Amino acid sequence: MSDTIIHALVLIQNWGEGDDIISTLKSDKHIVSIFHIMGRYSFLIDANFDNKEQLSAWVGRMKSIKLQSGTPAIISMQTQRIIDVHKQKEAYSLADYLSMSQRYHFFVKIDNPHHDEALLKLLSKSPIVSSILHVQGENSFTIEVIVGDYDDYRKLLLEMKQLKTIHHIETQEVISVVKYRNQVVGEGGGPVTTDTDIRELYTL
Repeated sequence: MSDTIIHALVLIQNWGEGDDIISTLKSDKHIVSIFHIMGRYSFLIDANFDNKEQLSAWVGRMKSIKLQSGTPAIISMQTQRIIDVHKQKEAYSLADYLSMSQRYHFFVKIDNPHHDEALLKLLSKSPIVSSILHVQGENSFTIEVIVGDYDDYRKLLLEMKQLKTIHHIETQEVISVVKYRNQVVGEGGGPVTTDTDIRELYTL
């Protein structure tokens, strides 16, 4: 994570299947990774921008995308600046995601307004928590969970709730990984590196 770049998680809710949206997002130079998720939103995006003006212009372009009917393709967007990265997958690629069909994959939004130390200690030591991001906005942290046995995730949820400082937890299951660290799924079903140089500025 770079201190001179604005790193952001962006949640997008769109109409229908959104093939046009996916094509636009996959080729966007600001977007590092795209996860298709269940829940209130359709996509969770890891993106970066040089400054606030660039971010504002990008949000405007996203909101201006129209369906063939003329209806705005994006229903709603939520942008959260990433304050800090407490845990991150170092050696991971799109191929790793594509090969883990037998595992559960979630993003979890945690609203923990006070006493972060106990929560971070719990999450950092958990082997099923792959990423921990401290973010601005309606929740304090967004974490990534990859687990083979769902009961292990239930145990983590119980441990978090015992801290008594958490106001809300929202789980978003990942349906598919559309783009990851500048790789997309090619026509043959395998990872293909896009032409855009993202300077390895990823947070997930």
